[in-house]
Amino acid sequence: MALLDATTNTTITTLRYPEHDYSVISKQHGWAEQHPDMWWQDLCHATKLLIQETQISPRDIGGIGITYQMHGLVLVDRDHKALRPAIIWSDGRAVNIGKRAFHDMGELFCLENLLNSPGNFTTSRLKWIKDNEPHIYERTYKFMLPGDYIAMKMTGEICSTVSGISEAILWDFQKQKVSQEILNYFELDKELVPDLQPTFSIQGNLTHQAAYQTGLHPNTPFTYRAGDQPNNALALNVMRPGEIAASSAESGVVYGIVDTPKYDPKSRVNSFAHVNYEEQNGIGVLLCLNGAGKQYNWLKHQIAVSGRNYEDMERIASTIPVGSDGLCVLPFGNGAERILEDRNINSHILNLDFNRHTRGHVFRAALEGVAFSFVHGVNVLKEMNIDVDIIRVGNEDMFRSEVFAMTLATMLDCQVEQVDTNGAIGAARGAGIACGAYKNLEEALRSIKPKAIYEPRLNYMMCNQAYNYWYSNLEKILYELPNQSSRPERLKQINFNLKKEIEKRDQDLATVSLKLNEKDELLEDIKNRLARIGSSENTAHDIRRLIMSIDQQTDKQKDWQHFQEKFDIIHSDFFKKLKKKHPKLSPSDAKLCSLIKLNLTTKEMANQLNLSVRGVETRRYRLRKKFDLSKSLSLDEYLETI
Repeated sequence: MALLDATTNTTITTLRYPEHDYSVISKQHGWAEQHPDMWWQDLCHATKLLIQETQISPRDIGGIGITYQMHGLVLVDRDHKALRPAIIWSDGRAVNIGKRAFHDMGELFCLENLLNSPGNFTTSRLKWIKDNEPHIYERTYKFMLPGDYIAMKMTGEICSTVSGISEAILWDFQKQKVSQEILNYFELDKELVPDLQPTFSIQGNLTHQAAYQTGLHPNTPFTYRAGDQPNNALALNVMRPGEIAASSAESGVVYGIVDTPKYDPKSRVNSFAHVNYEEQNGIGVLLCLNGAGKQYNWLKHQIAVSGRNYEDMERIASTIPVGSDGLCVLPFGNGAERILEDRNINSHILNLDFNRHTRGHVFRAALEGVAFSFVHGVNVLKEMNIDVDIIRVGNEDMFRSEVFAMTLATMLDCQVEQVDTNGAIGAARGAGIACGAYKNLEEALRSIKPKAIYEPRLNYMMCNQAYNYWYSNLEKILYELPNQSSRPERLKQINFNLKKEIEKRDQDLATVSLKLNEKDELLEDIKNRLARIGSSENTAHDIRRLIMSIDQQTDKQKDWQHFQEKFDIIHSDFFKKLKKKHPKLSPSDAKLCSLIKLNLTTKEMANQLNLSVRGVETRRYRLRKKFDLSKSLSLDEYLETI
């Protein structure tokens, strides 16, 4: 929580409450829930502490802004009461729902319109509720993001923003409205979607009840809300293309700005409407690393000597050379990683030498491992043609480590600017825009200056060598030694991809066959027409030569061989096996077999073979006789076995 003086554009005070992280309810493996009323109670207590500490008059507070954890799901009834605990960002129950939607709705449609796979996000989680807790779904009046719930508790109004709805994967960037297609696919009632307000606007006023609970003044305008990552970018004045906001608390985040819709075909990153989307078409491309700071926190509690803090760990790590003397840490121990295409490979400490490596080596290798994960992520952004000119970070989390920040700056050959700010200060600045404390967004962000600048000062060759070793180990884990827990899902994905590839090749093959037939028909028609025209003696010689040339092009035997080669590539030497099993089969019968194998209709086969539908049926009957098939086995089923 932060209190900002708009006249001097300075921070009066910041407050962290509660000081500990929230506990998570996990009734089943992969689930993560929290009760939203707990958030509200702590916010009320924190605002009273802030007023008590600063002795400020609540009447002097001109506007309220909030930032919140993204992608959560809160359900309320008509009395605005939460119907169940909130499903929070780290919950994994809707992964398969999102994957099916991505496939069924069409990957290209989802990427071009939603800029994302429906994935394990808010709308997919609402579908999970509909399917698994129908009694809750039937009582639901509105669904909300966590920030929308807090805003409702303050103002009594239920609404959201385009930025918020886009992080739920419910905004159609092509049509510039809530996506009816995804609502229809999930069979969700559009009435459940909250009304939308501009990100910077008066979205309600503090109710008397909320004022009593928070210690604030009634009717104080509520003027800004944004998810934690878009808001963090605002706090760091990351609003233009080429600028990157980064953070590395429990998870690590890289958040780049673009002004045209961009998406990753592999869905390793996610694109959402930025806070300036309505004014400047800003889109934030977000890459998340689930491990990052959580890994370093684990090391502090499990490996560091009792009583050590992060400053002690940094001092020890700084005595170790770049590359940690060959020790390598992969920091992916906090569930499936989007950047790894939703694979869960867990964390790994590699190349540990008991005679050589110390705690300091582990600390530095862990810092380098997270930095290398960021580099890997930024490379994904570069694949999408997103420029990375500058990286801005806050004064919290792992970027307080010079080892970590310098490694990142050196590997990316850019400046890492550390700004003395945090998300609460950013939300306060956002609130000041709509309530009139600032003329515009530019004025609100004008005073933001870097507190420290990290430049590429480490030995690049040593850093790059360490990164290449780290990356080779990552590839080995991903492709050669898949984790047991992820193997079934990985095999399913591989089989799914292979099936799609076979379907595509079947379509290509059918297209080749159709084109060959069309070409023959076209040339045959041209030949006949020219033959008629050629009755004139003056042109007869030239016409005959043209017909001869066309005849040479209409080499059906050559085309048939080409077709056979293509078909054998896709269907594992089908013609060779067929010929071995039935050596006396004629070429025309072999071609009919291939068309049956392609699942063409009788009419389509008739067009291919220049036969009537009746003629194809007769040929099929004779073919059954040649194969001596029993009545219980169809010709199609028999050819599937070859």
